[in-house]
Amino acid sequence: MRKRFVALLLTLCMVFTLAPSAFAADIRTMADFYLKQQTSSTCTLSSAAMMLRRRAYLDGVDDWGNITEGSLRRVAWSYVGLSHDFTYDGITVLHDAFATGLSVESQLTALLKEHPEGIVVYNRHVPHAILVTDYTGGTFYCADPSSAAPGGRVPVDAATISISNANFYWYVAADTNRAMNADSALEAANITYPTKLKTGSDFSPTGTLTSPGTITAVNLYILNSSNTVVQTATVEPNTPSYDLAGLAGLVPFSTLAGGSYTYYLTADDDLGGHISLRKPLSVTNAETVTAQYSGTVPRLANINAVNLTETGFDVEADAYKTAGGVTSVLFSAWADGNQFTQGLVGSRNGDTYTVHIDAASVQLGINTFMINITAMDADGNSAKGTLLIKVSADDTDVTIDSHLTADQRLL
Repeated sequence: MRKRFVALLLTLCMVFTLAPSAFAADIRTMADFYLKQQTSSTCTLSSAAMMLRRRAYLDGVDDWGNITEGSLRRVAWSYVGLSHDFTYDGITVLHDAFATGLSVESQLTALLKEHPEGIVVYNRHVPHAILVTDYTGGTFYCADPSSAAPGGRVPVDAATISISNANFYWYVAADTNRAMNADSALEAANITYPTKLKTGSDFSPTGTLTSPGTITAVNLYILNSSNTVVQTATVEPNTPSYDLAGLAGLVPFSTLAGGSYTYYLTADDDLGGHISLRKPLSVTNAETVTAQYSGTVPRLANINAVNLTETGFDVEADAYKTAGGVTSVLFSAWADGNQFTQGLVGSRNGDTYTVHIDAASVQLGINTFMINITAMDADGNSAKGTLLIKVSADDTDVTIDSHLTADQRLL
C-alpha cells in the first residue's frame, strides 16, 4: 500500500496584516525604506532587503531599519545569487515563476493586493531585479536598486528593466511577526446614521472606518420597503482609514418620499474584513433623529488542518471578538477549483471552531484544496480567511498506517 501524502503544505491568507498605529499612506513615500545595491551582482539581495523592511514596518517592528543588504546576506545569499527560499527574523520568503498565458501586469496586480510590502521582480533578460511596491492610480511603482535608476519609489517606467517580460519573483510567504500582533481589525467608530428623516431633508454621514490593511470599498445603499435599492453610492478609498464625511452629497436623501426604508452601509478591506450596518429608516414630516454605531469585525487566528487521513481532515479556527461575540463560523471547501462542500457550521469549544472536511469524493493525492472560513457576529460583521492545502504524493512503499505530516505556514 502506497502512502498517499508525503506532506500537506498549508498556506494561510488571513486577516493578520497589521500596521503600527502611526502607519498611513506614508508607506508609499517613506524614503528610508529604499536602498541601492552594494555590488554589481546584488540587485536581488538589495530588493529583498527593501521588501523585508516594508514588511517589518507593517508588522510594527521597531528596528526594521536594521534590515540591510549586509544583514540579509548571511541567511539569503549563496554563490549563485539570492536563495529561492529563506527566513529572516520570522519572515519567510519564497520564489516563484510568473505563469505563462497571463500578463505579468495582471499577476502583479493580484499579488500586490495580498502583499502591501511589495514583490521582488526579476528579469533575466537584463539580468536585474527591482522591488515593485504598489499599483496606484493605474500605475505600477517600484524601487530600483541600480545606481543608474532614480532613488526612492518611482514609476516602473523609470526603472532599468521592464516588468512586462519579467520571469521570476520573490514574495513574503509567512510572517510570524504578523501573527504575534494579530489584535487589529476593520473597525467602525462613531458612525452616525438616521433612524428618522424629515421629508425633503438632506443627511451627511459622519464617523470613521479604520483597517490594519487597506479599506477597498465603502458602499451606502437606501432600500425601499420591497428591499429594492433606490439610491446608492460607492467609493474605493484604498487607504487604511476613511472619513464617512466623504459620502456627503453622494446620496440625495432629500428626494426620498415619505415611507419606510433601510439604511445599509458596508465596508470591506483587503484582509477579509467586512463591516455591515443595516438599520430601518422612516421618512416622515417629523424631525430628523439620528443614532450612532461603533464596532469591529471578528478576528480569526490559529487556522490548522489536523487529524489527517486519506479520506479527509479537520480544520480548526479560533474566532473571537472583544464585544458582542462571534455568532457563527462557516466553512466551505474546494478542490482543484470546484466546490465540493459548503455551509459547514463549525462546532464550538471556547473560541475554537472545528469542522470535518470529508474529502473521500476527491483524490487527495493530487488535488489542491481551498478552505474558505467566515466568522460572523450578531451585527452581520464578518472576517474571512482562506486556507490553501497543497497535497503531494510519495511513491515510497509504506504501510497504510503511515503517519501524515503537515508543514503549516501562515501568510
